[in-house]
This record gives sequence, C-alpha cells and structure tokens, in this order.
Amino acid sequence: MSKKNRPRSGSLGYKPKVRAERMYPEIDNYEDTDEQKPLGYAGYKVGMSRVMMVDDTEGATQGQEVAEAVTILEAPPLRVYGARFYVEDPNSGKQVFTEAWTESPAKELQRATDIPKDGNMENLEKAKEHSDRIVDVRLLVHTQPSRAGISKKKPENFELGIGGDVESQLEYAEEMIGKEIEFSDVFEEGDFSDAIAVTKGKGVEGPVQRYGIKKLGHKTQKKRRKAGNVGPWHPDTLSWKIPLPGQQGFNNRTEYNKRILQHGDDPEEVQREGGFKNYGEVKSNYIIVKGSVPGPSKRLVRLRTAMRKDGKPGNPEVTYVEK
Repeated sequence: MSKKNRPRSGSLGYKPKVRAERMYPEIDNYEDTDEQKPLGYAGYKVGMSRVMMVDDTEGATQGQEVAEAVTILEAPPLRVYGARFYVEDPNSGKQVFTEAWTESPAKELQRATDIPKDGNMENLEKAKEHSDRIVDVRLLVHTQPSRAGISKKKPENFELGIGGDVESQLEYAEEMIGKEIEFSDVFEEGDFSDAIAVTKGKGVEGPVQRYGIKKLGHKTQKKRRKAGNVGPWHPDTLSWKIPLPGQQGFNNRTEYNKRILQHGDDPEEVQREGGFKNYGEVKSNYIIVKGSVPGPSKRLVRLRTAMRKDGKPGNPEVTYVEK
C-alpha cells in the first residue's frame, strides 16, 4: 500500500496567528500601473448564492452553461474626504509628509474620525511645492453604510492607492477630493481582484482544532488534545513552530484572483425573497464575485486590483442569478 502524503497542518506562512487590529484591513501594497485610477474598492459581504453562466475557460465544459457558487457584495460608492502624501526617509522608510482634507466632509464621517469641518486644502498646495520629495499619494476614503442594507451608522475610513506617477497622482487627488468613487471607475466585469478581509473569529482553540494535530492515545499522559512533545528540558524554551492553543480566526487574510462576474445598481437583480440570512435586503449597488471571500456577513471586504493577474479572460456571460 502506498504511503499517504499531505502538507503540514497549519501553514507556517500565517505565523503568528494573532487577532486583527480592527474589523477591516489595511493594504500596504498596490499594483504598479501607469493607469490613472483608484486601485481598490470595498463592499459589505451579503452572502453566497449561485449563478448560471457560460463557461469561457478552457476545459470539457467550455461554451456550455454551468452553475457557479458566487459571493454577493453590497457596495455603495466610496466618498473621498482627503489625500495623504508620503516622502521617503532613508532611515525609517516611507513617512507621512502631510494630509489634505475636503472643505465639506460628510456628517457621518465625524463618527469615525475627527477632521476640521472647514477642511485643510492648503496642505495640497504645500504638497505641490514639495512634489520633488513626494514618493506616493493615497486617497482617504470612507464607506457610506447608511445607503446599504445594514443597520449601521459609523463608516469605515481607509487609504486607497492611485495608479500613475507622482505628478498624475497629485493631479488626480486634487480632482477627486470631495467626490465619490464608483465601482466602474476601478473594475470591469471579468476583471480579477484580490479580496482582503478579516476572517470569522472563533476565539481561543486548542492545537487539535487550530493546527489539525492528531489526538494522543487514551493511555497517553493525562490529556489527549495536546502536543505530545513540545521540546527539551534544557534549554527550556519553546520553538515558535510548536502547535499551542491560542486565537483562532479574526485574522487579516488575502485571497488572490477572485473574478468579478457582474455588477449593477438595481438590487432587484440579486434580491432574495425575505432578504439574505444574517444580512437583510440589498438596497444599493451590488457586486457578484466568483467563489468565496473571507469574513462573515456584514463585514467589509476590500477589493484590490489584482497583483498576480495573468491577462483578462474576457467578459463573463451570466444567464441566471438564483434568488
């Protein structure tokens, strides 16, 4: 009989397993592109569904109608309330140089951050004067949950990367401050995106559940759901590779190349009778993503333009959305 082989349980690529700092993630890296546009978007996870679509990938079912599991996101437009400018420090790396804020911030934004009601647009001119030192420009945006189907008032605010060189980034930031970003400004149907979110939290778990180690025999020591040997007496130090109890879930995770199948502004196209479980009814723009994305219902999922994309497969043809 052949020996069974499987990868090690509990990938070391996710060490250390720690709780995320907040309910929605920060993104440090963006695609290196010359296209002048925002490099990400965000939406609230509604739930999963199923669609019928024409298979446009190479394989036995190419050209045939197939069923695919999908995730539905509700994504009202993002509102730009400012811009952040970075300079390069030779000792400590990229550092914030200054920020510029809109002169007319949304009232709901005050629930999430404290910025002057009359803005600070003079800092934009300061950034232009020192454009030779600026190495990166990021938009400051916030969500608009009051326009979505969730009972939430406090918006999420975060940075959003911009494509192009510094001069075009400054120009685009000045143009967009105080305006809204639509989904079509970033993605098209058929594009690949990276889904980044905080996974479902499961609290403290033991090593059997957390890493998938085998339970000890019934005659072994006093406990069965523990690591059999965690290390020598001398030196009495535990290796970081030892499977130990600890936090399970509520981690920042990225899933690459999630294909966007459809988006629209008519919620009735995806609406389920009685609403979606643990979410409710969709009331604004929606996005249909092929497969699953991290996180439970109502959690914010950030979509970034794909970092590892290999061309665009084409426009998908969705024929039916299950309701």
